[in-house]
Amino acid sequence: MRAAINDGADCPDLFTILDGIDEQDSAFPTAQGELINIGCYTRTSARTDGDLRSAAPDSPWLGVPGERVQVSAGCAEAAQAAADEPDVDRAEPLIAATLDACTSVSEWMSAIETYPGVMGMTEGYIPQLLDVQSACYSYPSTAVCTDATNLGLDVSS
Repeated sequence: MRAAINDGADCPDLFTILDGIDEQDSAFPTAQGELINIGCYTRTSARTDGDLRSAAPDSPWLGVPGERVQVSAGCAEAAQAAADEPDVDRAEPLIAATLDACTSVSEWMSAIETYPGVMGMTEGYIPQLLDVQSACYSYPSTAVCTDATNLGLDVSS
């Protein structure tokens, strides 16, 4: 999968490769995460990774400026609690808590990278602008979302 992504394969072709991976294989969730990373949500999606990378070319994340930072203990604890909660309704307030336990976009994105389950993703997922937008839509006055606004990110969508 990684080679095809690096070679610029489009979403329909990448889903054909995914179809060849057994869902019980440990590589399956990673392959799904790689598709999400590049905007291939469905077979008919168009890749968006190029656009997101150009929006923040020096960032480890897609479409979000910043750099990896050491995550504080409070941020890590909140992220792990949210990631460990399988029930979507019970996870919601835990996700919201991460937005204040982490004090900046860089810290929150670093935490999401370590605990991708916060946003319902699996290991190998690259955090992206949609994560910040999704979280900040409901919680715009939190520390992370205030920082996102200060960075010029459109989190009102």
